[in-house]
Amino acid sequence: MAEEEAEQAGRARARQLRDEDELSFREIATVLEAEGIRPKRGERWHPETVRRMLANSTDKPPTLYPRQRSV
Repeated sequence: MAEEEAEQAGRARARQLRDEDELSFREIATVLEAEGIRPKRGERWHPETVRRMLANSTDKPPTLYPRQRSV
C-alpha cells in the first residue's frame, strides 16, 4: 500500500471510529495502534494528532494563509 493510500485509510478508519463508535481521541489512537495503522509521521498515534486529523475535513494538509492588510 502506498504511503498516501495508507494515510487515507487511517483517516477513514479514525472517522469511522469517531462517528459510528463515538470513541474519544485517545481511544481512537489506541485502536489505530492495535490495528497496525501507522501515522504519517512518528511511530505512535497521539490523541492530539487524531484530533487535528479529524478537524481537517478537506483531507488536505492545513495551509497557513497570509493575513490580509486592511487599508
